[in-house]
Amino acid sequence: MNRNHADVIIIGGGIIGCAIAYDLAKRNVKPLVIDKAHTVGTEASWAGAGILTSHASTHEPYPTLCRASLELYPSLAEELRTETQIDIEFIQSGTLSVFFNRAEAAGLIGLADRRVKRGFSTEVLTAEQAWELEPTLSKSIAGAVLFPEDAQVRNPKMVTALAKGAAKHGAEFQVGNPVTDFVRASENGGNRVIGVVVNGETLYADTFVIAAGCWAGALTAQLDVPIQIEPAKGQIVLVEAMPPPFKHIVDGLGIYVVPRADGKILLGATVEFVGYDKTATVDGAKQMIDAGIAIAPKLADSTFVQTWVGLRPYVKKGPLLGYLPGYDNVVLASGHFKNGILLAPITGQLIGELLTTGQPSLSLEPFQPNGV
Repeated sequence: MNRNHADVIIIGGGIIGCAIAYDLAKRNVKPLVIDKAHTVGTEASWAGAGILTSHASTHEPYPTLCRASLELYPSLAEELRTETQIDIEFIQSGTLSVFFNRAEAAGLIGLADRRVKRGFSTEVLTAEQAWELEPTLSKSIAGAVLFPEDAQVRNPKMVTALAKGAAKHGAEFQVGNPVTDFVRASENGGNRVIGVVVNGETLYADTFVIAAGCWAGALTAQLDVPIQIEPAKGQIVLVEAMPPPFKHIVDGLGIYVVPRADGKILLGATVEFVGYDKTATVDGAKQMIDAGIAIAPKLADSTFVQTWVGLRPYVKKGPLLGYLPGYDNVVLASGHFKNGILLAPITGQLIGELLTTGQPSLSLEPFQPNGV
């Protein structure tokens, strides 16, 4: 990599950008990751709960993408541990989806039946069977569905591990300053990006990847391709209880409860379309806490630790993965919404394949960015 020239410039140092950098660097492509923050993974990648779930029963492109990414996690976790000495705390804990009434039961049991018929692992449990697995669950539940392959990861550790692994393979990082402009050139009647301006300096590359989460739309707009990627505010509450009251991820009443290895428990998350507002509110925290206590009354005795907010990148038919319309050397990788952590491994792999062989192992056609 020359001082001002990289093979690929990746704009965005969250989990998606770092996963792409890691994959490319392993393929002997030298990426430069640029992020406006002073360190990687400070936005949605840090704020998420790290749950890795894929409950859909179909073989449609999006569920297929989710399942393919989940399957990559066990080997990736071991690879990152070996290369970086960072344990990303991948735990295949499974999810218990609890239901309290007939309407909730009908939806979840119907989903479980469809999954079983299509060869996916799922088990319908009576309330007694659910209490046997998780004794602290409310005595008001009517039953549960177990998704045994679901898992979790400590996402801040994972972003750090991906960045460290990418750097070991030759990736470079420039953090603390945003991309403020693109340098374009016309070639054969079409547009190409040849550089980006960062802190008054032009950095050049052959290819560019925009992986800037809910800020990606502002960057594509600079390239005259308006794409609506909205911030979806999510508030999470962190509590602590010893001994830990759960072994599984538990979801129900519109929230999830995630027991971490350190005894802390995540309750999340709201979905609010309020622009780029990252204010943590009493109302948001109360929603999470009330639902958590309804699922497991003993959570009322847990210690409140903190609450925080992240902004997920929402696109109606996301994620958006592929070349930006009108450009043959600009790739968009954003719009993962609630599943950025889950989809990071497969996104890194597919964008790496796209840029090196032109033949991704899963078709990106269903996820092509289109100007909106």
